[in-house]
Amino acid sequence: MGRKSVATIDSPEFLNITSISPKISKCEIKVLYVGQNRNRSCITKEVATKMAETLRGVPIVGYWCESKEDFLDHGEQVIIDGEGIKFKDMTKPYGFVAPDSKIWFQKFDDTDDFGNTITREYLMTEGYLWTEQYEECKRVMEEGNPQSMKLDGKNMKGFWSTDSNKGIDFFIINDAMFENLCILGEEVEPCFEGANITAPNLSSKFNLDETFTVTLFSMMNELKDVLTSFNEGGSLSMDENTNVVQTEDLGTTEEFAATDSALATEGQSQSATEPTVPETTSEEFKKKEEEDENKNTNEDDSKSEDKPSDDEDKKSSEAGSDDKGQEEEDDEKKKKKFELLENEFNALKSEYEELKSQYSALVEFKNQIDNEKKDEMINRFYMLSDEDKADVITNKEKYSLDEIEAKLSVICVRKKVNFDLESNDKNDNTLEGMTTFNVNSLNIDNSAPEWVEAMRAIKQKEQWS
Repeated sequence: MGRKSVATIDSPEFLNITSISPKISKCEIKVLYVGQNRNRSCITKEVATKMAETLRGVPIVGYWCESKEDFLDHGEQVIIDGEGIKFKDMTKPYGFVAPDSKIWFQKFDDTDDFGNTITREYLMTEGYLWTEQYEECKRVMEEGNPQSMKLDGKNMKGFWSTDSNKGIDFFIINDAMFENLCILGEEVEPCFEGANITAPNLSSKFNLDETFTVTLFSMMNELKDVLTSFNEGGSLSMDENTNVVQTEDLGTTEEFAATDSALATEGQSQSATEPTVPETTSEEFKKKEEEDENKNTNEDDSKSEDKPSDDEDKKSSEAGSDDKGQEEEDDEKKKKKFELLENEFNALKSEYEELKSQYSALVEFKNQIDNEKKDEMINRFYMLSDEDKADVITNKEKYSLDEIEAKLSVICVRKKVNFDLESNDKNDNTLEGMTTFNVNSLNIDNSAPEWVEAMRAIKQKEQWS
């Protein structure tokens, strides 16, 4: 007799966990691009959008080669034996596309075999790799690898058509399901040239235009270089806290006036307090006068020997004037470049703030719509008391719409609630006009609401588990 484990009537305790295992790493995947591709198939954006519904949950596989220390191709091995020809898949799972992964379209500038730039729109998604379980996955996160998606051939629908401009037949895919996403080796060329698996980058972490982000980053670097150049020249400096340009060598007009006034006052004070020369005898005065005269003569001779010629003086003056003019010209150019960069930086900063404000408004609007739907769902379970619905009402922001419906449905089943759905007057205590649904019945009534059908399914599951 096998062991049994039967759930009790106590309500389950759900854990609100948002973290993931530290042994896996998040990656970003360029799955395919819209339009014609090199394997002579064509996928429109409309079809790619429909196919994207089957993308979540598919495995990320690869065929690792130890000798090359890299992945190979799809790893399909052909086996011919007495039973005929068979194909064996040599790949193994290295990760997966999570059920809640983001999926989006983004344009990239690809370079073709002839060096031409072609703008292609790629279908993008997020995945997770078991980097701690398989060391080879770390190569994908550090260097990036090409990627090739595999479709389920049994469910693929389409038709062949000839491109009159190219004279080439293409298989136009109308519908298909993803079977897996395959990591390719660096030397393996994918069908979709730019398709790859890499560590997450700006395309998934930032909703703004990539060109705007790169331009903003470049502008900030150029602005930093100009500021550094000014600082080295001792002309300008940037206050990091206030972002105000200040002069180091010159003061304001008020500062000059204050300094000049202080100097004038100091001069007057010195004149007023100058000591009186003591009286001396005529002989002492005459002796002192001779000593001073000899001293001045010696100083004049020394200056005469050290004094440069007039030509040298002129050349030196001209050279100094030229250097000063060049420095002023260079400073003027730097100042103009700085002002231009500062204006462009402020414009980009304003654009960023505006986009961030619009994004916040959209998020707030979405949350408002979601809350209205959740309130509507809670009100539909009017047969439950506020105490029964207390957990759902308190944690409304945390639970999704489906989780709220499931939780309230389970409570209804366990309390064996009879559902008055068609009563013209819900305040009427009589049983006239009441429609009762028995969730224990296995006979499905197609007229019953969807949430009643959901409760029936839960009840049947409890009976059969």
